[in-house]
Amino acid sequence: MPNIINVGFSIQVEGGPQVPVAPIKIPVEAYDKIEVSVKPGAEVDIDVQPGEKAVSFLLIKSSMYTPSDAADDKKLTYQPQGKPAISLDNPQIYLGTESITTLLGAVKKIKFSNKLEDEAAGSGGGAAGTIATAGAEKDPAVIEILVGRDATLPAPAPEPSSTPAPETAPSP
Repeated sequence: MPNIINVGFSIQVEGGPQVPVAPIKIPVEAYDKIEVSVKPGAEVDIDVQPGEKAVSFLLIKSSMYTPSDAADDKKLTYQPQGKPAISLDNPQIYLGTESITTLLGAVKKIKFSNKLEDEAAGSGGGAAGTIATAGAEKDPAVIEILVGRDATLPAPAPEPSSTPAPETAPSP
């Protein structure tokens, strides 16, 4: 029996329209919840999908995010294997195997890089982070990943028979 990931959200433009999105049910054979701390100046590789099957749901969120005015060398980023780095400036959610594969590739491994400075790092929903004091240790970014995927490979195709075809007798 597959697991079901339920996704629901509503978009509200301040002073403008609200766009509700009908609840989405994503059936998956397996899911993983991964939590990892990435210290300032560190890079961490995460195995997201150990098998050959495609990912159909991916959520990446963090305890802090890259501010919109951060210099390129002062960002919290994630980089799916074989793709360019993406700034983690808000929670990221990807739905659907085809969309994920097109945008992120096979998503087997993701590298996280924390080059944030405490003075610039936003925490939680974009609020200003705390200002570091001299000699104080900087906080790591705590990354949470929820991934939904299939886990079983299709049955192998039957091998062709090695028995020779029967000979036909000549017609009289």
